[in-house]
Amino acid sequence: MQKILVAHDGSKSSDKALKRAVELALKFNSTLTVLAVVPELYLTELSEGDKQKIFNSLSKETSDAMEKIRKSLSGKSIEVKTLVRQGDPAEKILETAQKMKADVIVTGSHGRHGTKKFLMGSVSSKVVDYSKCPVLVVK
Repeated sequence: MQKILVAHDGSKSSDKALKRAVELALKFNSTLTVLAVVPELYLTELSEGDKQKIFNSLSKETSDAMEKIRKSLSGKSIEVKTLVRQGDPAEKILETAQKMKADVIVTGSHGRHGTKKFLMGSVSSKVVDYSKCPVLVVK
């Protein structure tokens, strides 16, 4: 296992996934890529200007979070990359995994808007269904 991709959205579940991914990277001397996806906004009741302001705010928040993660992992003896993409989270996770030839994808069972009444969130479920590499879903 040389390349680990971990999806992170700021949720507690993704924090647990990141922790597990770091453990795996240390154990197997793997590189770790932390991916955050800023979803596109489809709120038709908002003006384009308002959508852009929200998107810019979300993008800054996400970039700041990735920088904080990168800094927190800088003392570890693993190579860490952080990426921020825009679009459908599941699609961008799968696309990134394929481009980087990930050996495993690590994701939380629920994202920021997940609910505990379901076994898996829609993003993690879609990633499991369509990934060409193994997926570790952390609960």
